[in-house]
Amino acid sequence: MVVLWSVLLAVTVIVFVVLHAVVLPRWFLNVGFSVRAPIGRGVRVIRETNGRSIVYDADVSIRKYIPQYILSERGGKKQLVCRAAYGLSYLDFDIVLFDNFNKVTGVLHVKELLTGSGYTGAVDLPDDTAYASIYLNAADGYTRKNKLTARISGKRWLLFLAVSAVIEIFTVFMARACIAHLFGGLFGEIFLYSAESNYIACGVCLLLIVLNAVFMAIAVRVRTGKNKKVKKAKGNT
Repeated sequence: MVVLWSVLLAVTVIVFVVLHAVVLPRWFLNVGFSVRAPIGRGVRVIRETNGRSIVYDADVSIRKYIPQYILSERGGKKQLVCRAAYGLSYLDFDIVLFDNFNKVTGVLHVKELLTGSGYTGAVDLPDDTAYASIYLNAADGYTRKNKLTARISGKRWLLFLAVSAVIEIFTVFMARACIAHLFGGLFGEIFLYSAESNYIACGVCLLLIVLNAVFMAIAVRVRTGKNKKVKKAKGNT
């Protein structure tokens, strides 16, 4: 019986760690952006010997600074270049990437000092990029108030906390039963069903629930802060 309770205790702890460290965050804590579909409008396709380029009109709200942008694919390599308004010296913008199903696959954050050519440098894009949208954060004399930020929906966050609490309560009481049978000896059942033992178990459950919520809140904050990949533009085209 000692071996059985030892194995059961080990399995309980391992399952608890795997669920909290891997499974639950992947199920409930996916970071996303509040972007539904590309906002640029394709106006022209340019066929080339080694690929093609598509010219997009930028969203009306930013055309004063970025009238158009070009999504090109040459030799299997995808890049994006923005046409900047005349006289601009600085641009800070996000490139939201979409796949063929209009699903957001990532966000690239670009800051660039312009050289006067009228275009930004080329930004390399992932191979699975089918569409892209430009969200301007700052330019000469302009700063966007509500910048594009990563977030987790409140519903998913509450579901994560609720499921985590159930798992933590189950783990504590299962571990208590294993420990009582392994180390309690003749007093194992007395320890298992005593009021004091129940109070201690409930206290441990509450502590685990609070610590889990705090640690995951910190992890999510760090994760959302790093969700944008900073990219450098390569020269001017």
